[in-house]
Amino acid sequence: MYDVLHLHDFSTNTSKTYDHEHRFKGITSKNPNFKGHTHYMSGYTEDKEGHIHYFSLITGPGFKVKEGHIHFYKALSTIDQKHYHFIMGYTSVYSDY
Repeated sequence: MYDVLHLHDFSTNTSKTYDHEHRFKGITSKNPNFKGHTHYMSGYTEDKEGHIHYFSLITGPGFKVKEGHIHFYKALSTIDQKHYHFIMGYTSVYSDY
């Protein structure tokens, strides 16, 4: 169980602030699959209106879905041009079947 590492994809949009939002995507850290495990995520948003935002966070613990398990994540981006965005969503499904 602890010798097999796995990761998840993530991809969605930030919250809308000042009439715009940013797309962000990436992959989580590789971690063993045990009850209560989390993943590290970091990256930056796509350029929109001449700026980007950075983020880093630890996901919530994995929870079961029909196909395997996923993680919820939520954080604030860095501030750029006097504003920030909320970053939140669910990772892709990891199936250990």
